Amino acid sequence: MNISKTIPFIILAILLTQCQTTKNNENLLIAPDGWKSEIIAFPLSFAPDLQYTGNEHVRFTPEWANKDSNDYFSYVFLWNIDQKPNLSAEKLENELEEYYDGLMQSVSKGQNIEVPIKSKAFFEQLNESSFVGKVLTYDAFITKDKVNLNIIVNYSFCEKSKKYQVLFKISPQTPEHAVWKKLDKVSLLENCR
Repeated sequence: MNISKTIPFIILAILLTQCQTTKNNENLLIAPDGWKSEIIAFPLSFAPDLQYTGNEHVRFTPEWANKDSNDYFSYVFLWNIDQKPNLSAEKLENELEEYYDGLMQSVSKGQNIEVPIKSKAFFEQLNESSFVGKVLTYDAFITKDKVNLNIIVNYSFCEKSKKYQVLFKISPQTPEHAVWKKLDKVSLLENCR
């Protein structure tokens, strides 16, 4: 084998792998300027029993961490996963209770505080791919108090990426509040509709 002919192929393979990694690290949620971004790989360290592979893409409103703002605790996240989640109201309730309990326990450990409540979720299915609900949980991030989160969930399959996508819009504000118009401005990078 001629090493001088193989090196360009190795370099090309490395470059293609790096480009693919960069693309995989790109947030699939497009948000207005000033929104914070985060990507977390499944399995989630704080909720390892959620048996998915893929990524969670998160976008936080600019004033997410300000308890006195209308944006407080308002954000959008997307589960871009390999497995079909077979969603139902009951499954969403169980998974989001586990999700928020794990998340708040994880944050609390770092602050040496005890989470005083277990999360409780309530969901209703609107149609084949949409749910509305509420999660009563604890805010270990900001207020160190109870918080009631209103949640809208939309589920779809992306033919282009062959991934299942579960989009969550979340806010303590009621669905009539103006913050939901902000949440609705977050869109998917990939056109899968």
